[in-house]
Amino acid sequence: MREFYETSETYKDLLAAHDEAYLRHYVELVIRNAPPRAKILDLGCGNGISAKLLNQADFDVVGTDISPLFLEDARAWENPSLQYQVCDVMELPFENESFDVICSNELVEHLPDVQTALTEMMRVVCKGGRIVISGPNLCSPLIPLLDWLSLMSGKSGRPVWGETKQQALQQLARNCRLYVQKRFSTKSPDFIYREPDLQVDAIGGDSDSAYYASPIDLARFFRSHGFTIIKKAVGFGIKGRIIAGAFPYLSPYITMVVEK
Repeated sequence: MREFYETSETYKDLLAAHDEAYLRHYVELVIRNAPPRAKILDLGCGNGISAKLLNQADFDVVGTDISPLFLEDARAWENPSLQYQVCDVMELPFENESFDVICSNELVEHLPDVQTALTEMMRVVCKGGRIVISGPNLCSPLIPLLDWLSLMSGKSGRPVWGETKQQALQQLARNCRLYVQKRFSTKSPDFIYREPDLQVDAIGGDSDSAYYASPIDLARFFRSHGFTIIKKAVGFGIKGRIIAGAFPYLSPYITMVVEK
């Protein structure tokens, strides 16, 4: 995985779509949970734009990614209150309790060891500080349902997950089982992993994910370590907010905020 992200020009081109408009909701979520002039660690920031936007909102920001290739262009934006650093989220090169806010967007689903990464986040966030995690809820039944509806309307499917109607229905059944199992049958986090699909023609649509990301896992893990869940889900847009408010663990997108 590390070699793939360090060398894939195709994936770097894909990240070009993560522009200011794409990242707006994530950045706004972080800003709402950061005290004035907070020191923020933006993990897995890819092309660096989210860290730049947070810096423009008057925060002291360190943006990190495992890939020096992805951060190449972002180096031009560095200033005394915005720095970029290549590092692994599972072994952060920062002192204990050194940031007011730790945030990540579309990162956790790519991690081969989520527990170690979350433990590192908890280590470097200050007492009273917050961790903001955003990304796809790959265990939500709503995602394959939306894939199936898209295919039924004649649109193209999602690589690997929902390329055909049958595949989308299979994922729907699987995610329904996972949701019920995680929600009602287990009391501890159950991090389920998969082999990422890294073929060039499959890149996109979370085909490179290594973890079936679930907000239920994250909430249980943080609670077991004494963290307070501030928001189970926030949701983006009117429909997203309604779903997040009524069924936070079913929301297609994880938008979780926890406090140390």
